[in-house]
Amino acid sequence: MMKEKIIRFMVVGALCALFLVLGFWSWERSRDVEYKDCLDEVIFTANGQEVQMKDLGFYILYEEREVENQAMVYNPDNTKDYWNLHVDGVFIQVQAKDTILNMAIHDKLFYQKAVEENLVLDAEEEQRLRNAISDFYMDLLDEQAEKMPASDEYIMEAMRQIALAEKYQAKLADEEGKAYASYQWDGYEYEKWLEKQDVDVNEKLWDKITVGDITLTHGAPNYINGHNKKEDE
Repeated sequence: MMKEKIIRFMVVGALCALFLVLGFWSWERSRDVEYKDCLDEVIFTANGQEVQMKDLGFYILYEEREVENQAMVYNPDNTKDYWNLHVDGVFIQVQAKDTILNMAIHDKLFYQKAVEENLVLDAEEEQRLRNAISDFYMDLLDEQAEKMPASDEYIMEAMRQIALAEKYQAKLADEEGKAYASYQWDGYEYEKWLEKQDVDVNEKLWDKITVGDITLTHGAPNYINGHNKKEDE
């Protein structure tokens, strides 16, 4: 009798331990990851070339600034309300996150092609790049300048690669007799071209990144899915 109780106790104890382990594992998988804590992690590979999270620093700064500027117009008292808007079935915050990744993939792929074809920036293009870098830093929000997600080296290198990617984009559009805009990251011709490329995204990591609060700080929104939080309370 005593032996059976001991066995039951051990079985129950083992099951409890198993549930605790599974619960912790599930929590660990679902919890968000701070962008600054995974800068050296690979976020995607483009035609076999690994791209690290820190290479997305420029795109995060750019897109968070763009959305925040729109948010200031929508509700200057609480910009989080705009980030939390649900438009055409997608939250603005999620849309911004998708835009960051898609722009980065587009530019990396086109940059690779520019390098393959030995494209270089001429003197005029170099000057435009310098002007673009200067304008970019001037347009940053004060808080963003204090919360830079990557070093200046990576920011400026990203902008250099973008300049070369744009040069290849113009060349490709001209060769194919298509509009330059059709080869933008959300363009129809680019989407067809992209199907022939080999891109693998680290979805497990990307799912844990929250865009909107990497270079900015927000509180809770007043409006959630169209409802006034204060009125509901």
